[in-house]
Amino acid sequence: MVPRLAATVMLVRPAGETGEPEVLMLRRSARSAFAPDAYVFPGGTVDAIDRSSRLLARLSGTTPSRLNALFRASVDARLPAEQATLDPNDRKPLLCAALRELFEEGGVLLNAGDAEIEPAALHEARADIAHGRRTFADVLDRLDVALDAGGVELFSHWITPPDEPRRYNTFFFLARANAHVAVADRHETHDELWIAPKAALERYAAGTFAMVYPTIKHVERLAEFRRIDELFHFARSKPVVSIMPARGGSGFALPPALERAW
Repeated sequence: MVPRLAATVMLVRPAGETGEPEVLMLRRSARSAFAPDAYVFPGGTVDAIDRSSRLLARLSGTTPSRLNALFRASVDARLPAEQATLDPNDRKPLLCAALRELFEEGGVLLNAGDAEIEPAALHEARADIAHGRRTFADVLDRLDVALDAGGVELFSHWITPPDEPRRYNTFFFLARANAHVAVADRHETHDELWIAPKAALERYAAGTFAMVYPTIKHVERLAEFRRIDELFHFARSKPVVSIMPARGGSGFALPPALERAW
């Protein structure tokens, strides 16, 4: 089975007086076919709308040099991975999918210039998309805003192993929150939560915060940072190694040498 191309956004903001990063997580529906009841980052697969000329025309911050800097994934000989080479024609649709899913699932619209949009207008726009009355491109046209990919950084590239019934070729992006308030869609996702990565790991260890393996590994990486600027500097400068975890014991595993190499 060929993995489906997908995008996920780790949306972060400074927490209170400490300024330490906290990340937006949503609980997936108990009826979901993938990771039911687990806490995840907003995301989903690339859809036809993400390839439409209308939506691509509303995407800013995607000069050729920036796209080349973002999509730099490589394969490490210690962990062979499929789908490491991304078709250049998939770069902009991936960013569109990331920002679209962030809005549809989390209610946050990363628009260029951070133009002020009334919460009621955002709520109405999400409802229109959910009920098929408008597409995401229609919404952007109506609000007359562009998507802001200029501050989005590629953090990682993970591929579901071949023995899994559902396979995804997923690019994890990092972005800063703007003034828009995150609200789960109450259909695919519930219980929107801003949480410090360390707190998420503690609750997971206590058995009160379900997460799947790739999410756990990313939360562990986020927990290493005390300042958002440091986290973004790391994301911009780090290598991106394509990861397809292997089975190990009762779950997935990475070779020890690659635990912090991706």
